[in-house]
Amino acid sequence: MSYPFRRILSPIDFDENSLAALDVAAQIARDNDGIVLLMHVVPMVIPATGMPVYVDIYKGQEEAAREKLREIAAKRLHGIKYELLTHMGEPAGTIIRNAKRHAADLIVMATHGRRGFSRVLLGSIAEMVLREAPCPVLCVRRGEPDKNLVARWMSSNPVTASPDEKLSAIQARMQEGNFRSAPVVADGRLVGIVTDRDIRAHTGYLDHTEVKLAMSENPLTVTPTTPMHEAARLLFEQKVDSLPVVEEGKLVGVITSSDILRAYLDQD
Repeated sequence: MSYPFRRILSPIDFDENSLAALDVAAQIARDNDGIVLLMHVVPMVIPATGMPVYVDIYKGQEEAAREKLREIAAKRLHGIKYELLTHMGEPAGTIIRNAKRHAADLIVMATHGRRGFSRVLLGSIAEMVLREAPCPVLCVRRGEPDKNLVARWMSSNPVTASPDEKLSAIQARMQEGNFRSAPVVADGRLVGIVTDRDIRAHTGYLDHTEVKLAMSENPLTVTPTTPMHEAARLLFEQKVDSLPVVEEGKLVGVITSSDILRAYLDQD
């Protein structure tokens, strides 16, 4: 490890907090003629003991993440040396291992400043990295979105399906993560949604049926600035478990009934 910091690891999860942290990492690299190691970790759901982990079902997410990293690097790291890293696994441990493997001088990452119930439920990746990192860690925290808005509670990296993949593949991902629906995305844009009910309607033909033949087109959506009470009303009235969150035509997250419950439990 040396100062000035020249090898800066910047793990991001595509939300505004982590992009703000990336901007800080970019400035440090720019000032010190350094390199940004831009990384995203696809979280893997670990099944009950004794059951296998089906790595292949996460490959599509890893490939989509790498494409997102390319887009972000092109916009935010112009004129700066960088490398793109994508991995599957438990986020904190993966960040720590990559800091060692790539001899990082500094880790720059976002902290979401969770408190109360959500901190107990979700823990703090930044806190775990701080405890075990082999190099200094700079945590960047932006002002949080209004707690009453969807942006504060949505999942910003949801499991998605592509129109041309087989129903058997998305069913495996949904069962592994205990999801009841998945947005269908083409070129970053939402084109539909597929639910467990849609999949059951094609039982016996899942290996031969493409998602686009079973999905519902033009699904109901919300935006990051939609009030939580409005999202809750839509979920209840439409009798659905989740709503895609869209901004400027692109999928940026998903808000679920579980997120609504978590928001109310987290109220001070």
